[in-house]
Amino acid sequence: MIATQQRIAELLELESTAVDGYLDVLGTDTPPIKGIGQAAMRVPLVSRIYEPIWRNFFRLAMGSNAVGVRKEKERAVASLDITEGSLVLDVGCGPGLFTRAFGQAAGATGLAIGLDASPSMLAEAARTNAVGSTGFVRGDAGRLPFADKTFDAVACFFALHFFPDAEGALVEIARVAKPGGRIAVTALAHPDAVDFPLFRRVYQIGGARSLAYHVVPDILAAAGCEITGRKSSGAVQFVTAVKR
Repeated sequence: MIATQQRIAELLELESTAVDGYLDVLGTDTPPIKGIGQAAMRVPLVSRIYEPIWRNFFRLAMGSNAVGVRKEKERAVASLDITEGSLVLDVGCGPGLFTRAFGQAAGATGLAIGLDASPSMLAEAARTNAVGSTGFVRGDAGRLPFADKTFDAVACFFALHFFPDAEGALVEIARVAKPGGRIAVTALAHPDAVDFPLFRRVYQIGGARSLAYHVVPDILAAAGCEITGRKSSGAVQFVTAVKR
């Protein structure tokens, strides 16, 4: 774990402190909390039960196209074209389930970094998923602490709706991807013509926001990416792109 943290620290543009098995670049500069959903993400108990509870919610949101966790991870790795030696960033990683899968695909010569703002989520990620070439950073998705053109692949799965500045986070994701680097974003969204008022109300109570389906691909395209895939399933959208 120490060797992995050292490799991560060399990529960071901000000074970091080792805390509970992850590197922290925020300190007391914590992004604001909006709504009970975001507040819950910073409670240790919620961090431990997050995956089984929220995974079932996302399956419900995806409707008939939902698949199991193992298949989800396989699809995620394939969509990012992660191979031995890849440098991967998982933005809004939560407890790190997908980050670990990315690290396994990247192998010993690669590196997978999970980034989140929640100390409790990252403590759980470090406890359960910081193995091999997988490590974690506490940082702000709206100000990623990495240089331009750093990563071969960047993912953001089911987290965008909780970011205070989702649009800014998408620009940052594109910024840190290398030319030719792959990007994959899964987001809760609503279609342009037919809205989901119940989901939108739940978002508001929880401090989240729904995005029109055109938002993610439009922002990535404007940030210098070529959209390679765009699928929707229920209230969930999956967008893939390649940095030009």
